Amino acid sequence: MRMWLTAVLLSFAVAGAARAGLEICNQTDELQSIAIGFKGETDWTSQGWWNIPPGDCAVLIGGALTKRYYYYYADSAGGGFRGQDFTFCTRNDEFSVTGDTDCESRGYTKTGFREIDTGESATSFTLSLVETSTVPVLDGTGAKGPGGGTPTTGEVATQTVTETPLEQDISLENDALTTQLPPGGTGKPFQVTALFQGCELEDGRAYCGFHSGGMKLRAYYKGPTDKDLLYALEDMPINTPVTVAGDQVEPDRLQVAVVLRAVTPIEAGDPLADLRRALQGDWAAANDSRSVITIRGSEIYVRYDGAYRTTRFMDLAARCSGLRGAGPVLIQTTPSDRTSECFRIEMPDQRSLGLAPVDGGTMLRFRRLR
Repeated sequence: MRMWLTAVLLSFAVAGAARAGLEICNQTDELQSIAIGFKGETDWTSQGWWNIPPGDCAVLIGGALTKRYYYYYADSAGGGFRGQDFTFCTRNDEFSVTGDTDCESRGYTKTGFREIDTGESATSFTLSLVETSTVPVLDGTGAKGPGGGTPTTGEVATQTVTETPLEQDISLENDALTTQLPPGGTGKPFQVTALFQGCELEDGRAYCGFHSGGMKLRAYYKGPTDKDLLYALEDMPINTPVTVAGDQVEPDRLQVAVVLRAVTPIEAGDPLADLRRALQGDWAAANDSRSVITIRGSEIYVRYDGAYRTTRFMDLAARCSGLRGAGPVLIQTTPSDRTSECFRIEMPDQRSLGLAPVDGGTMLRFRRLR
C-alpha cells in the first residue's frame, strides 16, 4: 500500500484558541527538520532548521501573524514533503538567508517550498504534518488561492492537503500513465492535446487537472480513473504538454469531469514554453501594489489587498484569433461568464510585465514579487 504524507492545516483567530504565531506540529513517526520562508522587511527570507520530534510542536514565527502567506520545507530520514514551485535558499546546517535568488552562487541550495495560506484574518496558525497509510478523506472550503490555498473569511479556517513522500528520485514511467480502461465505458470518448495543471483540492474534492482549448479537464480521485495513474501524475511538472485520452462524463463547458484512459507526455510540445515559464509567479500592479495576480500553470489567481477575487484561465498563442503579427499574446478567459480578452505581452526582463489589450485600452503593467 502506498504511504501518504498529509499536511493538515488549521488556523485559529479566536483568542486563546492557539498560541499566537505560526506553529508546526509533527504527527509523523519520524523527526522532521523544518525550514520556513516568508517576505521580510526588505526581501524574501528563509530560515532553518527546526528539528521537531514525533508528537511535538514548534513555534516558527512568534507573535500575531502579519502576513497571509508563508512557505515551508519539511525533511526526514524517510523522505520529505514534496515542495511546490516556491523556491528559497537553504543549506544543510543552520541558516538565515535574505533573498531567494542566486542561491548556488552564494553557497546555498535552491529548494522547493510549499505554500501555507493562513486566510484573511488569522493571527495564529497551526500546521500539522500527518502520516497515514491510506488516502485521507479530504475536506475544506476549497482551493481558491495561489498554490491551492484556502482564502476564507471569518475567525476559523481549515484546510487539508495530501502529499506523497520523496523517498527517492522520481521518474515518470509511461506504463503508469496508461490503463486498460475501454473507451466509451463512462462517457463520450475523447483525445486532446493539453497542458498539465497539477493535482489539487477544491471544494473538498481532489483531482488532477488539464487545460485544453480553453477548457479545464478534471479527473477526480474518487471516480473511475485508475488511482495509480493519478498517483503518477502527482510527480509530473505543471505545464507539461501531454496527449490526454479518456471519457468526458459531462456536457461541453469550460470545466468538465473526465475519466482518464491514458496521458502521454509530448516532448518539445509547447513552442511558447520559455515564455510560459517566465510568466509563472506573483505579479503586483505597478500603479497599486495591493492588486496582485498569481500565474500558476494555465490559471491566473486575482487578489486585492490579500483577499481572493477570482480565477481566470490563461492561454498563450502566436496571435489573437483573426489578427496577424500581434503576438505573442495572452488570452484570458473568465469561467463564470465565458468572456475572453486578448493581450499583447511585453516582457522586457524577468521582473516587469506589460499586457496591452489588442482591442485598445490602457496597458496593464506589473512588477514581479517573486
